[in-house]
Amino acid sequence: MENNHNGLEIACLVLGIISIVCWFFNVGAIIGVGCGIGGLVCASKAKKCGIDTGLVTAGFICSLIGVIGSAIVFVSCVACVGCLGLAGAGAEAAGATDYFNRFF
Repeated sequence: MENNHNGLEIACLVLGIISIVCWFFNVGAIIGVGCGIGGLVCASKAKKCGIDTGLVTAGFICSLIGVIGSAIVFVSCVACVGCLGLAGAGAEAAGATDYFNRFF
């Protein structure tokens, strides 16, 4: 009899690949994290249903790599924006805005 849970295997792998693509091509870290978490959930459901094939393992690994990579990109983008905000606040406190307003 054919396995009725092939959808979980394929969904797990597809979501893992999408999370890696979103992270690698910088499409969106939030999308990558979401797809990676979805892939991890599908992998755990497949394991609970007794499906232990190479597709589930590959999907789990791809999802895990995508979640970790996307999370690192997201945190670094937040840190970069924070540093830029601090640099702007420091320039304003140093009187750089008055200097730029006189010349521009």
